[in-house]
Amino acid sequence: MKYHTLLLLFLVVLPCCKNEDKKSVAIKEDHKIEEIKTYLAERAAKDSLHGVVLLGKNDNVLLHKAFGYVDLDSTQKHTLESKIGLASLGKMFTAISIMQLQSDRIIGLNDLASKYLDAIENKSIRDSVRIRHLLSHTSGMGNYWAELRAGDRNKTADLEYIYSLVKDDTLVKPVGKTFGYSNSGYILLGKIIEEVTGLTYNDYVLKNIVEKCEMTDTEIGAPAGGGQSTAADLWKFAQALKEGKLLANSTFETMVQKQSDVAYGYGFMINTRNGTKSFGHNGGWWNGEKLGIAAYFFIIDNGYTVVVLTNRNPDVGGVGDQLHEILTKKEPDDDTNSQS
Repeated sequence: MKYHTLLLLFLVVLPCCKNEDKKSVAIKEDHKIEEIKTYLAERAAKDSLHGVVLLGKNDNVLLHKAFGYVDLDSTQKHTLESKIGLASLGKMFTAISIMQLQSDRIIGLNDLASKYLDAIENKSIRDSVRIRHLLSHTSGMGNYWAELRAGDRNKTADLEYIYSLVKDDTLVKPVGKTFGYSNSGYILLGKIIEEVTGLTYNDYVLKNIVEKCEMTDTEIGAPAGGGQSTAADLWKFAQALKEGKLLANSTFETMVQKQSDVAYGYGFMINTRNGTKSFGHNGGWWNGEKLGIAAYFFIIDNGYTVVVLTNRNPDVGGVGDQLHEILTKKEPDDDTNSQS
């Protein structure tokens, strides 16, 4: 009789304990979101946050809010539908496109870029730089900003024009040895996509990424970055990545593995903060004035997704990094709970 009584008591208490654990987790998550709301309000009050922030966990959006103004005259306020520059976040689209073509066996990661780009005449590039080097920024190529500034600045999204500037670049590092962030390398990847598909870079990405993600407010830029999107569209992109809509999960796992001496895979930055891993990209540009772009997109292993798009007082990684820190920091009782 005592045994049956104890068993009944155990069966009653166990679900209660599970519910209490769920409540405890929810309280901690609510606390983090409230801390984030306070932080964002403080930044906005200091005139240092102008854009849109979106936070989600698993399938749920937890925060989606617009701050500040679009222009320097402070006349047009940001809304949740604001389309803001993506800067280097566009490299994720280029890398995914290349991996889709690799999955279809149209190209190989170990192929020389010159196999598809006949116009490359520089022997050091033609005979050494492979697709995997371009993806992982180990090609030894540099950036094309100086050439673009000296040429036609109005052609920042003209792939054919930019390709003509970079195809015979002088290497600034040995091929395949160390990481060296290269916008020029991603221009070559964009041209490879065009050569093997017969589509423009823009059309390929729209068809195989944007439309698959149902991103209705996104404009594609150059393969190295650019274009515009909304925070809501980037949330759709994050969900599509997690659901395997763009690539097989095994293929995507390869993309978010370290490929060089720094934490960068194939088109994705890899981050470990407070012991929790994440992947994504940040990017930005500014011209010495207050107007610019700072974009941030990371999917964290604990289920959170962070999207920050800003276009004034740009601080690349600034707001996004702080939100990332709050969402991954350990609570005082985390260790106790993990041992219970």
